[in-house]
Amino acid sequence: MKNNILILVAVRLKSTRLRKKAIKNLFGIPLILRLNQRLNKVKTPSKIIWCTSTNIEDDPIESLAKKNNIECFRGSELDVMDRFIKVGNRENASLIVRVTGDNPLTDPFMIDYMLEKHIVNNAEYTYNEDLPIGTRSEVMSLSMLKKCHSQLIDPNQSEYMTWMVNRPKYFKTQKISSPIESVKFPEVCLTVDTREQYKVMKKIYNHFKGEPPALDKILEWIFKNKINTISKSHKPLIEKKDIEYRLLID
Repeated sequence: MKNNILILVAVRLKSTRLRKKAIKNLFGIPLILRLNQRLNKVKTPSKIIWCTSTNIEDDPIESLAKKNNIECFRGSELDVMDRFIKVGNRENASLIVRVTGDNPLTDPFMIDYMLEKHIVNNAEYTYNEDLPIGTRSEVMSLSMLKKCHSQLIDPNQSEYMTWMVNRPKYFKTQKISSPIESVKFPEVCLTVDTREQYKVMKKIYNHFKGEPPALDKILEWIFKNKINTISKSHKPLIEKKDIEYRLLID
C-alpha cells in the first residue's frame, strides 16, 4: 500500500515570547520560507502544507504562502491537532510529518530516515531526541492522531502534541537515533523562540549566505566559532503533567 505523506508545518504569528517570529527576516526572506526551502530537500515523496489558524492575525501567513505557491490550511487557533486531522482527511493522507514553524534548521535527512523506519516497522509514532532542539521532526500515522485527539479532555492544549501522542501504552511508538554521530547534540538549541535565539539564527544564515549545509556542517561551524547555542530559556508554557486525557478504551 502506497503511503500518502504530508509534511505539515504548524505556524502562527501570535507568539508570547517573540511575536511574528515566523516572518522575521533571515538573510533577506522570511523565516518560514527558509524553513520551506529546508523541507524541500526531503527526498521521500511528500507534500508540504502550512497549517495556521483562522485568526486575522495569521492572514500574512496565508498571503505569503499564496505569493510563493505554497499550500496553506487554516483551522482552529488553539487545537493544532484538529488542523492536522482536517488537512490529513482532505488530502487522504496516511502519514504526517510534524514540523513547527520556528525551526528553520529542521533536518531533512532525519525526516527521510524516520519515514523509512516508521514504514518498515509499521509504527504509529516515530520521534528523535538526540538531534539539537529545533532540528527535530516527528512522524505519525493519521489514524493514530485521530484516536489520540478523541481522548483529549482539552483539545486546545494540542500545541503540545508530542506529549499527547508519545504514549507507548496505547500507541506503537519508536524513538529513532540518528545514524550520524556528529549531529547528536541534544543540549544544543537551534530553534527561534526568543530574541537571543533569533540573533543566533541570523548569524548562522548570514554566514552561510542563506543556504545552510547539512546539519553536521552547521554544528561544526557553530562549535569552531564558539557560538552560544545552549539555551536555558527553552521551556514549554505548560508542564507535561497538566495535559489531561480521558481513559483510552482499546
